[in-house]
Amino acid sequence: MKKFLVLLGFVGLIACSSLSAQNNDSVQAIDRTEQATDSPAVDSTAEKTGTVSGFFSDMANALVAMVFGLLLFVGPLAMIGHMLYVNWKTRMLEKPLNVEHFIDKRTRKGVPGAMNDDEVELGFRLLDEAYNELTSVETDESGNEFHKPGTMKELLRAQKKIDEVGKLMPTDAALLERYNEYRSFLYDYLRRSFFASWKLIILCVLVAVGVAFMESGSFWKGFFTVGAFFWFPAIVYYISSQVPQYMIDRKNERGGGKGWFSTALVALGLGVLGSGYTVRTKWSDGSVTEDNSSHLIALFLGLLVLIAVAATIYIWAIVNYLRNYVLYW
Repeated sequence: MKKFLVLLGFVGLIACSSLSAQNNDSVQAIDRTEQATDSPAVDSTAEKTGTVSGFFSDMANALVAMVFGLLLFVGPLAMIGHMLYVNWKTRMLEKPLNVEHFIDKRTRKGVPGAMNDDEVELGFRLLDEAYNELTSVETDESGNEFHKPGTMKELLRAQKKIDEVGKLMPTDAALLERYNEYRSFLYDYLRRSFFASWKLIILCVLVAVGVAFMESGSFWKGFFTVGAFFWFPAIVYYISSQVPQYMIDRKNERGGGKGWFSTALVALGLGVLGSGYTVRTKWSDGSVTEDNSSHLIALFLGLLVLIAVAATIYIWAIVNYLRNYVLYW
Protein backbone atom coordinates (compact mmCIF):
# COMPACT_ATOMS: atom_id res chain seq x y z
CA MET A 1 0.00 0.00 0.00
CA LYS A 2 2.79 2.43 0.94
CA LYS A 3 4.71 1.57 -2.22
CA PHE A 4 1.58 2.20 -4.30
CA LEU A 5 1.01 5.60 -2.69
CA VAL A 6 4.64 6.56 -3.24
CA LEU A 7 4.30 5.48 -6.88
CA LEU A 8 1.19 7.62 -7.23
CA GLY A 9 3.11 10.56 -5.80
CA PHE A 10 5.97 10.09 -8.25
CA VAL A 11 3.53 9.80 -11.16
CA GLY A 12 1.82 12.98 -10.06
CA LEU A 13 5.12 14.77 -9.67
CA ILE A 14 6.33 13.64 -13.10
CA ALA A 15 3.08 14.79 -14.72
CA CYS A 16 3.25 18.07 -12.90
CA SER A 17 6.90 18.60 -13.78
CA SER A 18 6.06 18.27 -17.48
CA LEU A 19 3.31 20.84 -17.07
CA SER A 20 5.51 23.15 -15.06
CA ALA A 21 8.27 22.89 -17.69
CA GLN A 22 5.87 24.34 -20.23
CA ASN A 23 4.88 27.06 -17.79
CA ASN A 24 8.53 27.85 -17.07
CA ASP A 25 9.25 28.11 -20.82
CA SER A 26 6.49 30.66 -21.18
CA VAL A 27 7.73 32.55 -18.11
CA GLN A 28 11.27 32.57 -19.48
CA ALA A 29 9.98 33.88 -22.82
CA ILE A 30 8.24 36.72 -21.02
CA ASP A 31 11.40 37.41 -19.04
CA ARG A 32 13.47 37.65 -22.21
CA THR A 33 10.98 40.11 -23.68
CA GLU A 34 11.05 42.21 -20.55
CA GLN A 35 14.85 42.21 -20.54
CA ALA A 36 14.79 44.35 -23.70
CA THR A 37 12.76 47.09 -22.04
CA ASP A 38 13.08 46.77 -18.25
CA SER A 39 15.91 47.32 -15.90
CA PRO A 40 17.99 44.40 -14.47
CA ALA A 41 16.38 44.90 -11.05
CA VAL A 42 12.88 44.40 -12.46
CA ASP A 43 14.05 41.28 -14.36
CA SER A 44 15.47 39.79 -11.18
CA THR A 45 12.22 40.38 -9.28
CA ALA A 46 10.12 38.83 -12.06
CA GLU A 47 12.37 35.81 -12.19
CA LYS A 48 12.07 35.22 -8.44
CA THR A 49 8.29 35.66 -8.58
CA GLY A 50 8.04 33.16 -11.45
CA THR A 51 10.17 30.64 -9.56
CA VAL A 52 8.06 30.88 -6.38
CA SER A 53 4.75 30.66 -8.26
CA GLY A 54 6.04 27.69 -10.27
CA PHE A 55 7.01 25.88 -7.07
CA PHE A 56 3.58 26.29 -5.52
CA SER A 57 1.94 25.33 -8.82
CA ASP A 58 3.99 22.12 -8.88
CA MET A 59 3.03 21.29 -5.30
CA ALA A 60 -0.68 21.93 -5.98
CA ASN A 61 -0.66 19.78 -9.10
CA ALA A 62 1.16 16.97 -7.29
CA LEU A 63 -1.37 17.12 -4.44
CA VAL A 64 -4.29 16.95 -6.87
CA ALA A 65 -2.72 13.98 -8.65
CA MET A 66 -2.17 12.11 -5.37
CA VAL A 67 -5.72 12.79 -4.15
CA PHE A 68 -7.16 11.67 -7.48
CA GLY A 69 -5.07 8.49 -7.39
CA LEU A 70 -6.14 7.75 -3.81
CA LEU A 71 -9.79 8.18 -4.74
CA LEU A 72 -9.41 5.77 -7.66
CA PHE A 73 -7.74 3.19 -5.42
CA VAL A 74 -9.31 3.67 -2.00
CA GLY A 75 -12.84 4.38 -3.27
CA PRO A 76 -13.45 0.93 -4.81
CA LEU A 77 -11.80 -0.80 -1.83
CA ALA A 78 -14.06 1.07 0.60
CA MET A 79 -17.09 0.21 -1.54
CA ILE A 80 -16.14 -3.49 -1.62
CA GLY A 81 -15.47 -3.51 2.13
CA HIS A 82 -18.87 -1.99 2.85
CA MET A 83 -20.68 -4.50 0.63
CA LEU A 84 -18.86 -7.50 2.15
CA TYR A 85 -19.69 -6.24 5.66
CA VAL A 86 -23.39 -5.86 4.82
CA ASN A 87 -23.49 -9.35 3.30
CA TRP A 88 -21.70 -10.85 6.31
CA LYS A 89 -24.05 -9.08 8.74
CA THR A 90 -27.07 -10.42 6.85
CA ARG A 91 -25.67 -13.96 6.87
CA MET A 92 -25.37 -13.79 10.66
CA LEU A 93 -29.16 -13.45 10.91
CA GLU A 94 -29.64 -16.94 9.50
CA LYS A 95 -28.19 -18.74 12.52
CA PRO A 96 -30.27 -18.76 15.76
CA LEU A 97 -28.39 -17.86 18.94
CA ASN A 98 -28.65 -19.83 22.19
CA VAL A 99 -28.38 -18.91 25.86
CA GLU A 100 -24.87 -20.33 26.17
CA HIS A 101 -23.67 -17.91 23.50
CA PHE A 102 -24.82 -14.86 25.45
CA ILE A 103 -23.74 -16.22 28.84
CA ASP A 104 -20.24 -16.70 27.46
CA LYS A 105 -20.34 -13.21 25.99
CA ARG A 106 -21.47 -11.75 29.30
CA THR A 107 -18.70 -13.57 31.14
CA ARG A 108 -16.06 -12.20 28.79
CA LYS A 109 -17.42 -8.67 29.27
CA GLY A 110 -17.44 -9.07 33.04
CA VAL A 111 -21.20 -8.58 33.54
CA PRO A 112 -23.64 -10.85 35.45
CA GLY A 113 -24.52 -14.05 33.61
CA ALA A 114 -28.28 -13.44 33.81
CA MET A 115 -30.34 -10.44 32.72
CA ASN A 116 -32.08 -8.33 35.35
CA ASP A 117 -35.74 -7.39 35.10
CA ASP A 118 -35.05 -3.94 33.66
CA GLU A 119 -32.98 -5.43 30.82
CA VAL A 120 -35.70 -7.97 30.05
CA GLU A 121 -38.34 -5.23 29.97
CA LEU A 122 -36.15 -3.07 27.71
CA GLY A 123 -35.56 -6.01 25.39
CA PHE A 124 -39.28 -6.69 24.90
CA ARG A 125 -39.95 -2.99 24.40
CA LEU A 126 -37.29 -2.79 21.68
CA LEU A 127 -38.78 -5.80 19.90
CA ASP A 128 -42.22 -4.18 20.01
CA GLU A 129 -40.75 -1.01 18.55
CA ALA A 130 -39.10 -3.04 15.80
CA TYR A 131 -42.41 -4.72 14.98
CA ASN A 132 -44.20 -1.36 14.89
CA GLU A 133 -41.63 -0.01 12.42
CA LEU A 134 -43.33 -2.23 9.81
CA THR A 135 -46.28 -0.12 8.70
CA SER A 136 -47.96 -2.46 6.20
CA VAL A 137 -50.76 -4.23 8.07
CA GLU A 138 -52.41 -7.31 6.54
CA THR A 139 -54.87 -9.96 7.71
CA ASP A 140 -54.37 -13.72 7.58
CA GLU A 141 -57.03 -16.37 6.89
CA SER A 142 -58.03 -16.46 10.55
CA GLY A 143 -58.65 -12.72 10.64
CA ASN A 144 -55.51 -11.93 12.64
CA GLU A 145 -53.61 -8.81 11.71
CA PHE A 146 -49.87 -8.90 11.16
CA HIS A 147 -47.28 -6.36 10.09
CA LYS A 148 -45.14 -6.50 6.97
CA PRO A 149 -42.50 -4.08 5.71
CA GLY A 150 -43.82 -1.33 3.50
CA THR A 151 -40.39 -0.10 2.44
CA MET A 152 -36.81 -1.28 2.64
CA LYS A 153 -35.99 1.52 5.06
CA GLU A 154 -38.59 0.19 7.48
CA LEU A 155 -36.77 -3.13 7.50
CA LEU A 156 -33.47 -1.42 8.20
CA ARG A 157 -34.96 0.58 11.08
CA ALA A 158 -36.41 -2.62 12.52
CA GLN A 159 -33.02 -4.29 12.17
CA LYS A 160 -31.40 -1.53 14.24
CA LYS A 161 -33.90 -2.12 17.05
CA ILE A 162 -33.27 -5.86 16.95
CA ASP A 163 -29.52 -5.26 16.98
CA GLU A 164 -29.97 -3.23 20.17
CA VAL A 165 -31.62 -6.28 21.76
CA GLY A 166 -28.57 -8.31 20.77
CA LYS A 167 -26.35 -5.79 22.55
CA LEU A 168 -28.32 -6.50 25.74
CA MET A 169 -27.02 -10.12 25.47
CA PRO A 170 -30.44 -11.71 26.23
CA THR A 171 -30.50 -14.75 28.50
CA ASP A 172 -34.21 -14.72 29.36
CA ALA A 173 -35.78 -17.73 27.59
CA ALA A 174 -38.93 -15.95 26.36
CA LEU A 175 -37.03 -12.88 25.19
CA LEU A 176 -34.38 -14.99 23.43
CA GLU A 177 -37.02 -17.05 21.61
CA ARG A 178 -38.77 -13.94 20.33
CA TYR A 179 -35.43 -12.36 19.46
CA ASN A 180 -34.51 -15.34 17.27
CA GLU A 181 -37.94 -15.27 15.61
CA TYR A 182 -37.43 -11.65 14.65
CA ARG A 183 -33.93 -12.38 13.34
CA SER A 184 -35.31 -15.18 11.17
CA PHE A 185 -38.07 -12.85 9.95
CA LEU A 186 -35.47 -10.25 8.99
CA TYR A 187 -33.31 -12.79 7.20
CA ASP A 188 -36.20 -13.88 4.99
CA TYR A 189 -36.45 -10.31 3.69
CA LEU A 190 -32.80 -9.20 3.81
CA ARG A 191 -31.02 -12.29 2.42
CA ARG A 192 -29.31 -11.36 -0.80
CA SER A 193 -28.95 -13.05 -4.17
CA PHE A 194 -27.58 -12.01 -7.55
CA PHE A 195 -30.17 -10.09 -9.55
CA ALA A 196 -28.46 -8.64 -12.61
CA SER A 197 -27.02 -9.63 -15.98
CA TRP A 198 -24.83 -12.74 -16.16
CA LYS A 199 -24.29 -11.98 -19.86
CA LEU A 200 -22.47 -8.75 -19.01
CA ILE A 201 -20.15 -10.58 -16.60
CA ILE A 202 -19.39 -13.29 -19.17
CA LEU A 203 -18.71 -10.62 -21.80
CA CYS A 204 -16.23 -8.84 -19.51
CA VAL A 205 -14.38 -12.08 -18.77
CA LEU A 206 -14.18 -12.91 -22.49
CA VAL A 207 -12.89 -9.42 -23.30
CA ALA A 208 -10.28 -9.74 -20.54
CA VAL A 209 -9.15 -13.08 -21.96
CA GLY A 210 -9.04 -11.67 -25.50
CA VAL A 211 -7.01 -8.65 -24.40
CA ALA A 212 -4.62 -10.95 -22.51
CA PHE A 213 -4.02 -13.02 -25.67
CA MET A 214 -3.33 -9.85 -27.67
CA GLU A 215 -0.88 -8.55 -25.08
CA SER A 216 2.74 -9.32 -25.97
CA GLY A 217 4.52 -11.65 -23.59
CA SER A 218 2.84 -13.89 -21.04
CA PHE A 219 -0.92 -14.49 -21.14
CA TRP A 220 -1.22 -14.24 -17.36
CA LYS A 221 0.73 -10.99 -17.31
CA GLY A 222 -1.72 -9.50 -19.77
CA PHE A 223 -4.68 -10.97 -17.89
CA PHE A 224 -3.65 -9.45 -14.56
CA THR A 225 -2.62 -6.08 -16.02
CA VAL A 226 -4.68 -4.85 -18.98
CA GLY A 227 -7.30 -7.58 -18.56
CA ALA A 228 -7.88 -6.50 -14.96
CA PHE A 229 -9.66 -3.40 -16.29
CA PHE A 230 -12.48 -5.76 -17.29
CA TRP A 231 -12.54 -8.72 -14.87
CA PHE A 232 -12.00 -6.69 -11.67
CA PRO A 233 -15.06 -4.44 -12.20
CA ALA A 234 -16.96 -7.63 -13.11
CA ILE A 235 -16.26 -8.89 -9.57
CA VAL A 236 -17.39 -5.57 -8.08
CA TYR A 237 -20.48 -5.70 -10.30
CA TYR A 238 -21.32 -9.19 -9.05
CA ILE A 239 -21.09 -8.14 -5.39
CA SER A 240 -22.97 -4.88 -5.93
CA SER A 241 -25.76 -6.80 -7.68
CA GLN A 242 -26.54 -8.88 -4.58
CA VAL A 243 -30.07 -7.62 -3.97
CA PRO A 244 -32.16 -8.08 -0.78
CA GLN A 245 -35.04 -10.50 -1.25
CA TYR A 246 -37.56 -7.80 -0.32
CA MET A 247 -36.38 -5.63 -3.24
CA ILE A 248 -36.40 -8.63 -5.60
CA ASP A 249 -40.02 -9.37 -4.66
CA ARG A 250 -40.98 -5.76 -5.27
CA LYS A 251 -39.25 -5.74 -8.67
CA ASN A 252 -40.99 -8.98 -9.65
CA GLU A 253 -44.34 -7.47 -8.67
CA ARG A 254 -43.64 -4.48 -10.90
CA GLY A 255 -42.51 -6.78 -13.70
CA GLY A 256 -38.93 -5.56 -13.84
CA GLY A 257 -36.41 -8.05 -15.22
CA LYS A 258 -32.95 -8.46 -13.81
CA GLY A 259 -30.28 -6.48 -15.62
CA TRP A 260 -32.49 -6.06 -18.68
CA PHE A 261 -30.80 -2.89 -19.93
CA SER A 262 -27.22 -4.19 -19.78
CA THR A 263 -28.43 -7.49 -21.28
CA ALA A 264 -30.00 -5.51 -24.13
CA LEU A 265 -26.66 -3.77 -24.73
CA VAL A 266 -24.90 -7.13 -24.99
CA ALA A 267 -27.58 -8.32 -27.41
CA LEU A 268 -27.04 -5.16 -29.45
CA GLY A 269 -23.33 -5.91 -29.78
CA LEU A 270 -24.02 -9.50 -30.79
CA GLY A 271 -26.58 -8.27 -33.30
CA VAL A 272 -24.03 -5.97 -34.92
CA LEU A 273 -21.51 -8.82 -34.89
CA GLY A 274 -23.87 -11.05 -36.85
CA SER A 275 -25.19 -8.40 -39.22
CA GLY A 276 -22.78 -9.21 -42.03
CA TYR A 277 -24.13 -10.46 -45.35
CA THR A 278 -22.85 -11.86 -48.63
CA VAL A 279 -23.52 -10.15 -51.97
CA ARG A 280 -23.74 -12.63 -54.85
CA THR A 281 -23.56 -11.22 -58.37
CA LYS A 282 -24.46 -13.28 -61.41
CA TRP A 283 -22.84 -12.01 -64.56
CA SER A 284 -24.04 -12.27 -68.16
CA ASP A 285 -21.58 -15.04 -68.92
CA GLY A 286 -23.15 -17.16 -66.21
CA SER A 287 -20.37 -16.76 -63.63
CA VAL A 288 -21.18 -15.87 -60.01
CA THR A 289 -19.00 -13.77 -57.68
CA GLU A 290 -19.39 -13.22 -53.96
CA ASP A 291 -18.51 -10.16 -51.91
CA ASN A 292 -18.02 -10.93 -48.20
CA SER A 293 -16.51 -7.57 -47.17
CA SER A 294 -19.55 -6.71 -45.03
CA HIS A 295 -18.73 -9.63 -42.73
CA LEU A 296 -15.38 -8.05 -41.89
CA ILE A 297 -17.03 -4.69 -41.27
CA ALA A 298 -19.66 -6.30 -39.06
CA LEU A 299 -16.96 -8.20 -37.18
CA PHE A 300 -14.96 -5.04 -36.53
CA LEU A 301 -17.98 -2.93 -35.52
CA GLY A 302 -19.46 -5.76 -33.43
CA LEU A 303 -16.24 -6.27 -31.47
CA LEU A 304 -15.95 -2.52 -30.98
CA VAL A 305 -19.50 -2.32 -29.62
CA LEU A 306 -18.99 -5.34 -27.34
CA ILE A 307 -15.80 -3.86 -25.86
CA ALA A 308 -17.61 -0.57 -25.29
CA VAL A 309 -20.50 -2.42 -23.62
CA ALA A 310 -18.04 -4.33 -21.42
CA ALA A 311 -16.51 -1.02 -20.34
CA THR A 312 -19.92 0.17 -19.09
CA ILE A 313 -19.70 -2.38 -16.26
CA TYR A 314 -17.88 0.31 -14.26
CA ILE A 315 -21.03 2.43 -14.40
CA TRP A 316 -23.40 -0.43 -13.56
CA ALA A 317 -21.24 -1.52 -10.61
CA ILE A 318 -21.49 1.95 -9.05
CA VAL A 319 -25.20 2.32 -9.86
CA ASN A 320 -26.02 -1.08 -8.34
CA TYR A 321 -23.95 -0.31 -5.25
CA LEU A 322 -25.88 2.90 -4.64
CA ARG A 323 -29.19 1.21 -5.43
CA ASN A 324 -28.72 -1.99 -3.38
CA TYR A 325 -26.53 -0.86 -0.48
CA VAL A 326 -27.07 2.86 0.05
CA LEU A 327 -30.34 4.21 -1.35
CA TYR A 328 -32.38 0.96 -1.62
CA TRP A 329 -34.52 1.91 -4.59
